[in-house]
Amino acid sequence: MQAGKSRLSLMFLTLVLLGTGIAAGYLYFSQRDSPLLKEEAAEDERSLQGDSLFVKVYYPSDGRLIIEERRIDRKMSMNLTAEADAVAGEYFKGPSNKEKTVIPSGVKLLGLYFGSDEVLYINLSDELRRNFKGDAAAEYLLLKGLYESIISNVRGVHDIKIIVEGKEIESIGGHIFSLYPLKEALQGGEGVND
Repeated sequence: MQAGKSRLSLMFLTLVLLGTGIAAGYLYFSQRDSPLLKEEAAEDERSLQGDSLFVKVYYPSDGRLIIEERRIDRKMSMNLTAEADAVAGEYFKGPSNKEKTVIPSGVKLLGLYFGSDEVLYINLSDELRRNFKGDAAAEYLLLKGLYESIISNVRGVHDIKIIVEGKEIESIGGHIFSLYPLKEALQGGEGVND
């Protein structure tokens, strides 16, 4: 009797696994030709050209963010950390046309890492605070530009946390609370201290 139940359970399990496999295969192949997936593939193909990767960098300038497309070298084994490092490096170079920007001069990227919470921690030199000159709007655009540059180019990053010289900071310029990741503080200008 026990052998019959075991055999029946094994057959049931086999049928469930087979049905799951068929359903998953159907979903995969039916969505493979979807317009949304084709659009994503075309976008990926446009951004990867030979040994280069094209990224959009959002620079604060004249009270707004301007978008500039940058070409960066793509390494063969470019992982998320390397991509984020390259994008952040481009951001702190400033706009190529030398427009007036609130990005502080001399900021060095000391490192970055992903937390288990899918937050990208960016460790910057103290020039970020010492050389920042601006009001609440300028500080907001500085952080928003960095946030948008990383989030729009590096898949898998859901939020960003700024640290300076390996330590958490309360604020860069005294206007926006920076002890927590940026997403919440940047939505609708929340977190701005006037």
